[in-house]
Amino acid sequence: MLEYMFFDERVRERFGEFLKSKGVEYCFSDEMGLVVLVPEDLPEELDEAIDKQYEKLLQETAELLEDEVIEHSAAGVRVQLSDGTPCQVRIDPDLFARMLGCITLEELRDLVQDIALGVENPDDRPICHTPDGKKN
Repeated sequence: MLEYMFFDERVRERFGEFLKSKGVEYCFSDEMGLVVLVPEDLPEELDEAIDKQYEKLLQETAELLEDEVIEHSAAGVRVQLSDGTPCQVRIDPDLFARMLGCITLEELRDLVQDIALGVENPDDRPICHTPDGKKN
């Protein structure tokens, strides 16, 4: 299943309505944030339409966040620690909104997830060393 993550319930609902209009089976999950699960084996044309709609809605989410940042001044990404514990990582709202202008929400979540795991399992070797100990 493909995961599409949202930060606003209203936007996630709109994505669900879009999927329904295209005849795509989906389900919502709230375990790791506001997630929509979609089958992976969709025709390429439909897959591209879904991705395009998701990107459009992410842009709208970024704009919503920019408007709400002034009111709420809070933003974050949910990650899972190595022991399976879910964790909310708070991010400066201005930085968060700027990052969403450059990368997707999924890429941001993956970046924060990698950082969280790196903090839990520090590795002070030079970057040119791969995890298996060989130099690049």
